[in-house]
Amino acid sequence: MLESASSRSAWQSKLIGDGAHRNAAMTAFVVVGVLVAMTVSQFKNIEVGSFRYWLLVLSALLLPLFDLVAIIRTLLGSALLLLGFAVVAGGWHLAAGDVRAVAQLLLLVYIAAWVATDRATLNADDIGRLYLLAVGLGIVVLLFTDQNIYSLVPGRANSAVAAGRVSFFPNIAYTGLLSFAVLLVLTRDRRLARRHAVVLVMAIYFLVFSSVRATLIAAAVYLTLYFWFNRYSKAEPVRMFWTALLVAVGLNIAIWQSAKVLFLLQDNFLVSTFLLRGETGISLDRIAYQLYRPWLWEVQAKIFAASPAWMGWGVFDFSKLVVGESPPLNSSGSESLPMRLLTVYGIPALLFTSYLVVCLYRSARRDDRWACASFPAIFMLMMNWGSSFHPTDFVFVLLMLVVSRGAAGYADAGLDAAAGRADLDGQTPFEHATGSPQVRSLRSAVSGGIAKYRRRLERLGQIDNNLL
Repeated sequence: MLESASSRSAWQSKLIGDGAHRNAAMTAFVVVGVLVAMTVSQFKNIEVGSFRYWLLVLSALLLPLFDLVAIIRTLLGSALLLLGFAVVAGGWHLAAGDVRAVAQLLLLVYIAAWVATDRATLNADDIGRLYLLAVGLGIVVLLFTDQNIYSLVPGRANSAVAAGRVSFFPNIAYTGLLSFAVLLVLTRDRRLARRHAVVLVMAIYFLVFSSVRATLIAAAVYLTLYFWFNRYSKAEPVRMFWTALLVAVGLNIAIWQSAKVLFLLQDNFLVSTFLLRGETGISLDRIAYQLYRPWLWEVQAKIFAASPAWMGWGVFDFSKLVVGESPPLNSSGSESLPMRLLTVYGIPALLFTSYLVVCLYRSARRDDRWACASFPAIFMLMMNWGSSFHPTDFVFVLLMLVVSRGAAGYADAGLDAAAGRADLDGQTPFEHATGSPQVRSLRSAVSGGIAKYRRRLERLGQIDNNLL
């Protein structure tokens, strides 16, 4: 019996997306996040209790309620590691009376599970439109307010801090991160890239000239891996999984040890421009000051090791625990998500990182080459720009959707099978199309009909020859 049109449409909508399919609540969450980020300046954070604070928090609390049943089902299924993280770490800190740590943990798990549900889908075309909207709003903010110290053209900024850098968000980190997310989504296949060629060129421009080093490195890693994975003539899930995982780990080890390498290469124009913000002839200490993250990771590892029973400190004042460590910058220590979770929640935080690795494994099993190529880049950003991976932040949803859902997380107007799109049972679209019982039955029927028609033609040919 042939697949019905409705079942085929449902499979395609769930797997690839039909272009009109989108999660309206999740789309609203991202739009609200972008609008609020347009009001956040480079040197000021959102104040706790302010209107903007409650707008983000209430969006994170209320909008996922539309998918509450799916969230519960996901936590009891594919996101069981997240549920374990919430139960173990939450129970420990609740017993210790740290209600704030428990609340933050539950919000993190709540939003992470939301973007892992089978209802979590954004429209790829919407992402392109949203980027144009963000750039347009950024131009208005730049022209009519003094909130953005950057410029849209390199070298036109008035501030010495912003010299040579461009940004349409007042906070340049958001320009780099949103541009990177748009690059990811629009380069998933050629059709998307062609349809949004102007947006893609804009994203590359702002990605390069914003000079947010982490996003530049992340983009280079993603494009290199995606090109490499697409060279595979057949699905190689084991090879793809281990390649992506080793690159993710190795990349952060390289960053940890990068100060000495950059010190030796600082006179190179490209290294100086894109990795040292145009500076040359600077000391090793100055380079370490710029990088900051390697120092932070080492300090956070010490903080975790000193915590009671290695179960973390709960919510704590980072500045009070780094006395004597000579911190290069004033910081809350939130720049690395996995390491911050380790200091706050201890050993159970490894369940969150394990969940990310399991998501990578599932992507590899589905032959989702796009998601696998994206994983090392996104994990590196979590380690370096973890403050943007807050559950109330739109960046968290955009990039965690790639990790947890892969290509299925971004619907497209086209339904043709492309690299990285896979059936839920682990088959690629080609294997699904040619290997299902219904299609085998159809193929058999068509083959039998062709053979019967060929024999009939042969008999007619014999008759014609006899007449001649």
